[in-house]
Amino acid sequence: MPMKQQLQILLAVVTILVAGAGGASAQTYLDLENQIQEFTLDNGVHFIVLENHDVPVFSFRTFLNVGSANETRGITGLSHILEHMAFKGTNDIGGNDKKKERKAMEAEDIAFDEFKHARLVLVPRIEAAQVQLDRMTRALPVERQEAFEEIFSAMHDAGAEIAVQDGQVVIAHNAGTEEEKIDKFDLNANEIELVDFYVGNIQPLEQEFAAREQAFEDAKDAAREFVVTNEFGQIIEENGGQGLNAYTSSDVTVYLYNFPSNRLELWAYLEGNRMADPVFREFYTEKDGPVTEERRMRTDNSPMGRLIEIFQNQMFMANGYHHSTIGYMSDIQNISRADCQAYFDEHYHGGNMVVCLVGDVYLDDVKKYAKKYFSDIPAGKPTMVETFEPKQLVEKRMVMVDPAQPMFAAGYHLENVMHPDWPTYQVIADVLGQGRTSRLNKSLVKEQNIAVAARSFAGFPGQKYQTGLLVFAIPVKGKTGYDMEDAIYAEIDKIVEEGITAEELAAVKQRTRANFIRGLGSNSGMAGQLAWHQTYVGDWRELFKQVEKIESVTLDDVKRVAGEVFARTNRTVAIIETEDES
Repeated sequence: MPMKQQLQILLAVVTILVAGAGGASAQTYLDLENQIQEFTLDNGVHFIVLENHDVPVFSFRTFLNVGSANETRGITGLSHILEHMAFKGTNDIGGNDKKKERKAMEAEDIAFDEFKHARLVLVPRIEAAQVQLDRMTRALPVERQEAFEEIFSAMHDAGAEIAVQDGQVVIAHNAGTEEEKIDKFDLNANEIELVDFYVGNIQPLEQEFAAREQAFEDAKDAAREFVVTNEFGQIIEENGGQGLNAYTSSDVTVYLYNFPSNRLELWAYLEGNRMADPVFREFYTEKDGPVTEERRMRTDNSPMGRLIEIFQNQMFMANGYHHSTIGYMSDIQNISRADCQAYFDEHYHGGNMVVCLVGDVYLDDVKKYAKKYFSDIPAGKPTMVETFEPKQLVEKRMVMVDPAQPMFAAGYHLENVMHPDWPTYQVIADVLGQGRTSRLNKSLVKEQNIAVAARSFAGFPGQKYQTGLLVFAIPVKGKTGYDMEDAIYAEIDKIVEEGITAEELAAVKQRTRANFIRGLGSNSGMAGQLAWHQTYVGDWRELFKQVEKIESVTLDDVKRVAGEVFARTNRTVAIIETEDES
């Protein structure tokens, strides 16, 4: 039966279910479930295939069972960097001379190691000496302190030659060139001492640092000479591919796009080879450029981004959710290509990989090309994360004073997606703060008119490990994060003390059924859901049990779990307190 007909039947089933005849759904789900096929290569790569021959296209998802929660201190952000590298091609795609490129990349790595050493060793020495120089400068009369700002600015010019002659400091810029310029400043004995200190203790370190930085930049430029920019993406686009993308989360790294069905073998070649034989070309260019800029845009230059990062640090003490997916700036700067290769070798193997194809493909063809192009991926076993989040014993609070708009956020610890109470977590989050009919939206936004938005969801920042239920609100003008806090706690306390109504629970179950059906309506949606369930809970069949699990939640479950989750000692609070700039 074509999938479109099945979806029409499923939609009809939803109508019946809403009326109370829930027993018909299982057989309909089973009809679709029975069409899904799977196989596993000898190296552990698991394939899931759902044929749908209505349109000559297919969608896929490649799920790698690795995300930022797998990272350790020093390499935070590496999962995300590695995702970027997967678009740089292979030995056969993305470069124009393998041997020369390899040598250039080796030279680039050496130059980076030397520059990294300079950044870690020379910069602290420069900064310490600069502190001492600043103290010496502040001992001068105020009018001479201002004069020395100009002198030190001239001395810091790259390549400046400094000499002290007859009570003067002579600074030569671009000596021996047509742009040569000489500055002269009259100094007394105490001031000459400052110049001597700079020349003897700071300038040589600055010059060495500048030289290593320039050598690194030159090495990057040399390596880029052998790069064919975006060749991987161009091949996909030229062959009718659409939606080329990827994302990294705390839990997983996912690759995706859509392709014409007559390009199945090309897809297998491209996807299999970039997982088995990637070349991390433009590594330093990418992480020092787009990745660093993404960090600045989403976190450093965003008040909400800064708050959420620190909030996450505070909420999770031990497990991998302690740090954000983008990683810390110092780690991004200091991670090497060798670090990336080691991380790839540890996590990008068959035992960590799920590939799902949905659309106009045939199982026998998928098997044939999978064996041909994915078999070179090394076998391996998933690395277990052994550090568990301890029980929180006290409420944690943080206030960030900032000119930005005020905000309130609270996080409550939850067990992971495998826990029997996970469906109840979802019900509570839905009733509390999801959609127009949620309690937070009705109370804070519509009735009290004190918030522009108020939401909650289970699974912050991931779902594989002990995680959290996040509640947040943004107040209207004239209201504060503290106003949001009081109003949100009032709604939470009602759920703890009284539970939710039968009507609210029935509405959640109805929405779950409808959302489930909608999720089956596209190749890409099905591919994502099947691969997600295989990766997170170990079996794609769990997709077809999610409605049943929500259906099993009772009013007593909600009241019991709410009392456990919303304990004050289980709470981490973050508030943006708007700073008065007047």
